[in-house]
Amino acid sequence: MPWSAAFAGTAFATLKSSINALAGKTNPGTQATGYTTYRALDPVTRPRVVISITIGAMIQRILFFLLIVPVCLAQTNQPPTASSQPDDINAISAQANQGNPDAQIKLADAYLRGRGVTENDAEGFRWFLAAAEKGNAEAQYSVGTLYAIGKGVKLDDAEATKWFLESAENGNATAQYDMGVRCANGRGVPKDNQQAASWFRKSADQGLAIGQAGLAAGYLNGLGLPQDKAEAFKWFTAAAEQGLPEAQAQVGLMYYRGDGTPVNYPLAMSWFQKSASQSNADAELHLGLMYERGQGAPQDQQRATQFYALAAEKGSFEAQRYLAGAYLTGHGVQKDETQAAKWMQLTAAHGDAESECNLAVLYLTGTGLPQNDQDALMWFQKSADQNFAKAQNDLGALYAEGRGTARDFVQASKWLLLAEQGGYNVSQKTLDWLKTQMTPEQTAEAQRLADSWANAHPRPIPPK
Repeated sequence: MPWSAAFAGTAFATLKSSINALAGKTNPGTQATGYTTYRALDPVTRPRVVISITIGAMIQRILFFLLIVPVCLAQTNQPPTASSQPDDINAISAQANQGNPDAQIKLADAYLRGRGVTENDAEGFRWFLAAAEKGNAEAQYSVGTLYAIGKGVKLDDAEATKWFLESAENGNATAQYDMGVRCANGRGVPKDNQQAASWFRKSADQGLAIGQAGLAAGYLNGLGLPQDKAEAFKWFTAAAEQGLPEAQAQVGLMYYRGDGTPVNYPLAMSWFQKSASQSNADAELHLGLMYERGQGAPQDQQRATQFYALAAEKGSFEAQRYLAGAYLTGHGVQKDETQAAKWMQLTAAHGDAESECNLAVLYLTGTGLPQNDQDALMWFQKSADQNFAKAQNDLGALYAEGRGTARDFVQASKWLLLAEQGGYNVSQKTLDWLKTQMTPEQTAEAQRLADSWANAHPRPIPPK
C-alpha cells in the first residue's frame, strides 16, 4: 500500500480535522454551533475551566500585590503638609538635627524624592534610620522597605525582616501585613501559616485593605485558619469597599460562584465593573464571560469581546485563548486569521499544551502565519512533551512524512504509540503500515522508546 493512501489518509487526516475545529467547522452529524469542536471554547466546559483557574490566579495576585506594596515609599497615604514643602526645608533640617523623629521622617522623604534638596537615597536612609532607632514605627517600616529593595543601602533581606518585625510589633498596620506575607512565604522567617494569619488579622483589625484581603485569603483557602468562605467573603468585602481592585474582583467572583454568599449575578457584575474601572484583568475577564453568557446583563457578544480584549492585553491566558478562537471563527469580531494567530502565539507562550498544539497547526497550514514546517514541528514537540495526545499523534505524522525534519519511522511510531496510550484514536492501519516500513529491530526500538518515555512522563490521573 502506498504511503499516501495508508498513513497520509489517516494520521494526517487529524491535522485537517484540527484546522476544521479551529475554524469552527464541524464533522458530519455534529451540531454546528461554531464552538462544538473547539474544546477550549466549549460552552459547557469552558466556564468551569475559567473560574477554577481564576480563583488560583486571583489569590496569587493578591499575595503578590501584598509583597510588592512595601516597595512604595508613600507610607502614610496622606498629602504632604505645609511643613514638608521645599521652602520649609531649612526648618525641617533644624528640627531633624535636634532629634525630632517627625522632622527626621520628613527630611528623609525629601531626600528620597528630591524635594527642596538634591535627591540622595543614602541621606534618605540615614534620616529614616535615625527616626527608626527612636522607636518610630513608620520610620522602622521605611527602613525595612529600603533594605528590602536596596535603595540608599545595600539590599539585605534579613535586616528588612528585622525592621518590619519591629514596626509590626509597634503597631504599624502595613508592617503587620508584610510580616503576614513573609510568614506565609517563609521569607526571612520560618514558613508559618498560623503566624501569617495572626499578622493579617492585626493588620485587618486596623482597617488596612490589603491586610483584610490577606486575612480573607487565609479563610478562603484554610491557611492558618479554619476554612470559612463566609468569613472570607466578609473580609474581602471590607477590603473591596475601600476600593482595593483585587478584593473587588474576588467579591464579584464569590457572588458569581455562590461562595460564602448566595449566587447573585447582578451584584457579581457590579463588583466586577468596579474592579475593571481600575483596570483589573481578572474583573475584565469575568465581565467578558458574563456578557458572553448573558449573566447579570443581556447577552452581548461584542461587549464580551471588548472586555476579553482588555484582559488579554494585560496577559490573561483565558482571555487570549478566547480571542484566538473568536478571530478564527468570526465570533463577536470580524474573522481575522492574523489576529487569531497573534493571540494563539500568546496563549502558547503560557505553556498551555493545547494552545501549543493549535499554534503548530496554524504554522503547518500557514493560517495567519507564514507556513513553516520547522515551527510546526517545534510547537507539536512542546505540546507532545506535556503528554498532549493529539500533539503526539501529529508529531508522529510529521516524522513519518519528513516534514520539518528528516523522515524517521522509529520516532513516528514512538509518538503514535504514545498518542494511542493517551487515548487518541490512532488508526491501527497506520501503525500496521509503519511496521512494514521498519525492520523488526526498529519496531522493537520504537516500542522501547515509547515505553521508556511513558514511564518517565506518567499521565495525570483525571479527577473523578
